Amino acid sequence: MSIRQISIAACFCVLGLVPGIVPAAVESQTPEAVVRRTSDDVLKLIEEGKTYIKEDPDRFYRAVNDVLEPAVAFDSFARGVMGPFWRDASKAQRDRFVDSFRWGLLRTYAAALTEFSDGRVEVLEPTKPPRYPDRREVKMEIHTSSGDIYTVLYAMALDKDGQWRVRNLIVGGVNIGLTYQNQFKSAMRDPKYGGSMDRVIDDWATVLVDEKEGANGGQSKGDAAGADAES
Repeated sequence: MSIRQISIAACFCVLGLVPGIVPAAVESQTPEAVVRRTSDDVLKLIEEGKTYIKEDPDRFYRAVNDVLEPAVAFDSFARGVMGPFWRDASKAQRDRFVDSFRWGLLRTYAAALTEFSDGRVEVLEPTKPPRYPDRREVKMEIHTSSGDIYTVLYAMALDKDGQWRVRNLIVGGVNIGLTYQNQFKSAMRDPKYGGSMDRVIDDWATVLVDEKEGANGGQSKGDAAGADAES
């Protein structure tokens, strides 16, 4: 199983943060408890997608978006990916990139979800108290049917509405936010786009496809909050 497949499976193992899927009582629990309680439900969601994604991929994309929207802090994630370019972008450009980032992520990775099966996830309890009450780093181990174990670290933050949301993650030592940030920087330097932020934003889904191999080659490491801190 590739890093890409594991990262997607890892993302969906925290979808229990979505209101309506998890009982309200769970929302007040720790991020670890929420992740642990909902992992099985998420794996069922992945299994269900296998039955129709080839015939109706748009249906799958919409379903994935509906579930991810409340669970992931797309604004903060996208800001980290743009890095220093966020400060130079207009509000309209920022809004467009958040939307482009969301759909680029879905269309690039959604199909990979169906390749994850027969896996088991284990959420580990923290070994020390958090430094900040509104920030947590949740550690998960994904055990594959082949016996491999992948470690995933989730950078989560408590938003103003009281919900814990994902802002970044590290999969097998690869900082996903920083990897995307490097791809954005590379695209801004690419003569193909002529230094135009608008063109990079509009073509972000293509940027991800063109450089997906580089995501494994240039494995940026660091703490899970790294990309957000770079903005």
